[in-house]
Amino acid sequence: MLLGMPAIMVAKNLPQHVSFLNAWLEAVGLIVPSALLLLAVVAPTVRLFVTKVLLEPETN
Repeated sequence: MLLGMPAIMVAKNLPQHVSFLNAWLEAVGLIVPSALLLLAVVAPTVRLFVTKVLLEPETN
């Protein structure tokens, strides 16, 4: 999905006589760094929330 979405956006907006591969690689180069940064922040936050809030141990 991370590589497919830029391909769809490029295919929709590609002008005539422009290389699809070059345009797609440029789009991937713009999207992937921000997606990886977002993943690095969101994944640990969600994991912490799930383990601390949703999976509370039973207290007797």
